[in-house]
Amino acid sequence: MNPLIAVVGKGGTGKSTVSALLIRLLIEQGTRPVLAVDADPNNTLAPFMGLSCVKTIGEIRDDLLKEKEKVSGIPKERLLEMKVEECLEEANGFDLLTMGHSEGPGCYCYVNNLLRGALTRMRSSYRATVVDNAAGMEHLSRMNTKAIDCMVLVCEPTTVSARAADKINTLADSLQVEVLRRVLVWNKVNGWEPPDFVRQLVNEDRFDDVVILHANDEMARLSIEETNVMEIAIPDTVNGLLESCLRSPASAMKG
Repeated sequence: MNPLIAVVGKGGTGKSTVSALLIRLLIEQGTRPVLAVDADPNNTLAPFMGLSCVKTIGEIRDDLLKEKEKVSGIPKERLLEMKVEECLEEANGFDLLTMGHSEGPGCYCYVNNLLRGALTRMRSSYRATVVDNAAGMEHLSRMNTKAIDCMVLVCEPTTVSARAADKINTLADSLQVEVLRRVLVWNKVNGWEPPDFVRQLVNEDRFDDVVILHANDEMARLSIEETNVMEIAIPDTVNGLLESCLRSPASAMKG
């Protein structure tokens, strides 16, 4: 078992919160070590995991463009692997890798190819990978994987967020990797269900499962204060989120 779970959604919907919860739940059920990848340029995952971002892949990529072909006789491929390993922040049950900013001026094709190989080799050392994405999901193509085991689309119960969620779900169809399972998460819900007029803006039939996470004081504190997710009491309903993500994919998903 080495699932890749990608968390996506409009900014501010709670992607990093949901990612942090999934990492905690994986660890608590004994799936460890987990590779946590913060692929949002805002670098929001580290505080939720009780860590501070030291260096990002984006900074390494910039540095490598300025390097000569070899440094002290070290091939560029090995040099990149060493630098990526230096970016890993180790914790109890998981390691965090922060992607940082996207490409700047100049040609990054060669460096990105090297990076893709380094991330692929790294993933094989972990029992699960959770990627906290920006809405564009461009970093997923760099994981060099044939499939995303589960895409978790986080959506607030508002019309703006719902419209964005539907567009992001369509965007996922254009990825160069197969999405085996899709889970829609209605987050920050006050009441038992999101409003009907909001739900109608998202085609829930194109998801394998729908999970509702209710508004909760501890969850709000996590987001507002960037509290370590390992230190809060999470509601029992959150446990169903991981179960939904790890369930076997449906035979037909896209329609």
